[in-house]
Amino acid sequence: MRGSSLEAELSAALGCHQRGEVESARRRYLEILGKDPRCFDALHLLGLLSADTGSLDEGIALIRRALDVDAAKPNAHYGLATAYLKQGDATAALSCLDRALALHAEFADAWLLRGNVLQQAERFEDSVQSYHAATRIRPAFPEAYNNLAAALRALRRLSQALECVERALKLRPAYPMALNNRGLILLDGGHGAAAVEDFRRALALGPNFPEAWHNLGTALLRLRRFAAARDAFAQLAALSPGFPHVAGSLLLAKLCCCDWTGLQPAADALVRAVERGEHAAMPMAFLCVGGAPDAQRRCAEIHSSTYYPPAVPPTQKRSHYSHDKIRVAYVSGDLGEHAVTYLLSGVFERHDRARFDTLALSWGRRDTGPARRRVEAAFSRFIDITDITDADAARIMRELEVDIAVDLSGHTLGQRTGIFSRRPADIQVNYLGLPATLGAPYIDYLIADRFLVPEEQCRHYSEQLVWLPGSFQPNDDRRVAAEPRGRSAFGLPAEAFVFCCFNRNNKLNPRCFDAWMRLLEAVPRSVLWLLATDPIAESNLRREAAVRGVDAGRLVFAPDAPYGEYLARYACADLFLDTLPFNGGATVSDAVSMGLPVVTCAGDSFAARMAGSVLTCLGLSELVTRSMEEYEATARNLASQPERLVSLRRSLEGKRSAHPFFDTDRYRVHLEAAYHIMWERHQAGLPPQAFAVDAFSGNKGPRNCA
Repeated sequence: MRGSSLEAELSAALGCHQRGEVESARRRYLEILGKDPRCFDALHLLGLLSADTGSLDEGIALIRRALDVDAAKPNAHYGLATAYLKQGDATAALSCLDRALALHAEFADAWLLRGNVLQQAERFEDSVQSYHAATRIRPAFPEAYNNLAAALRALRRLSQALECVERALKLRPAYPMALNNRGLILLDGGHGAAAVEDFRRALALGPNFPEAWHNLGTALLRLRRFAAARDAFAQLAALSPGFPHVAGSLLLAKLCCCDWTGLQPAADALVRAVERGEHAAMPMAFLCVGGAPDAQRRCAEIHSSTYYPPAVPPTQKRSHYSHDKIRVAYVSGDLGEHAVTYLLSGVFERHDRARFDTLALSWGRRDTGPARRRVEAAFSRFIDITDITDADAARIMRELEVDIAVDLSGHTLGQRTGIFSRRPADIQVNYLGLPATLGAPYIDYLIADRFLVPEEQCRHYSEQLVWLPGSFQPNDDRRVAAEPRGRSAFGLPAEAFVFCCFNRNNKLNPRCFDAWMRLLEAVPRSVLWLLATDPIAESNLRREAAVRGVDAGRLVFAPDAPYGEYLARYACADLFLDTLPFNGGATVSDAVSMGLPVVTCAGDSFAARMAGSVLTCLGLSELVTRSMEEYEATARNLASQPERLVSLRRSLEGKRSAHPFFDTDRYRVHLEAAYHIMWERHQAGLPPQAFAVDAFSGNKGPRNCA
């Protein structure tokens, strides 16, 4: 038994340790070890102190020496696990925790830490079991309930997750981490307003909580409360300027509410940060800035490698696929009332069932509207994976023997790129959702066209390019507009010349707006018709007009409307003005489909060439300009030549019944030809390679012309 003198010295050393008197505690522990080199407590406690103060190797060595003295001490194994975790060795930490629990199965803190280690390793099912053990041993354990909720959320068991986090908050009502966690669970479940309240409660308790500021901004963006999102991201940027993609999120929120203060310096700084390799922006937000294509690729690569690295190992492949048809899976969170569905519904419906078996994997958007009903009916199998993990979704795809997986979401809100990172299909395709590269090594192809991505630009895309004839963009020739209404129904002057742009506010910027205001000044009795998606954006745009000397009353705003009613609006406009550097995509297709001419300015990137792709395909390259000066001059000339505009409108109306761009089935044939070429290459053991598809001639199918 230790003498009373040594006990007193240990007690004094421990007191210093607990009061944070690090050097005094260290000195006292060393004095004890000088007298008794095998003093377990001194070795163990000095090891913990060393690890806590950054001397990890020394700390680990000391705790291991303590365990050489007495290996039957579960606390020492637990302490060694914490030191290994600080060193980044999760495998060693897990082994230490297992030893601790073998010695003391009722060690609740060890079960908690074990759950944390397993959750960090994405072994969520195992982590759930550890957390359950911790709460069984210690029913009043709010940390364990909170972390259990996080693991259940990762498994997409949201109702169970909510029950657990509620238990944590009942035990500890003033618990910022649990409030933040409940907010995330509510946000995942589509309860954005309630999530915002939880994030705000968490921040009221702990204002220096960067994750909660980020989550608050994200939730507010989803609720389209853009000014409030801007303020949240501004707080985050001030608190933690190096927080991942905060600069891009702040810029996106400002663009969404048309707050252009300090926009250009912020955009320039964002581009420089991405070029330095910093994770400064989400890829979709970065497109609004208009970085060069090489910077856009860099941004996407940073995002993919940070959040969606290739899974090791990938999802297990079956040894032999027995089906005869090429099996294509469309994977999307936008199958419902969304532009992706509006553009692709006709293609889905007309796939050649003799050669292709098509299925859909969908999440979110569980509406029961006509677009959703139509798209569900288009597939042989429509699988809702909202409540299924990425790993399980990938396993389902392998079990279904999917040959080609098509990502229709890309790096957009609510993305599920983690499915593709597990390589559930032999061929994986980036298509339509994100107008840019995904920067991911497991995505093989990108659907494009020769205008959209010229061959000399291929190096800016991590995928192999597939060039369709005409335009990359599909078109639904069964879209139906509502009955036309007069201009007065929309607050438009009857005799005015109506410029319009129904692109989202995040695509608007001072450079475009300057040109638009000069057009209003140059064209008498003209108005500009825009979307009214946010009242603060509307107010900001009116103010920006006044600053430029234009009567703010010449801006007219249209609220969101059902798709058919939105299409009918185009009959009341005279000329659509596109945006740069982020063109309209579906909006441009909608405009020309309704017979409305569009003027665009083409840049260098995919996002900056979408409208040019459509117009070039339609034989209207005269409306595709190469500078903002030419863009403005072209729009001004058209506004002063009503007979030319009438001619363009008649031309578009005539083309709708005969031009290949409006022929959904023709487009479907070209897309299927692309899938067939991809599959033939794979069957031949060849790697993905860029290729073009010949235009369908009517008497033979398209073929490879790589």
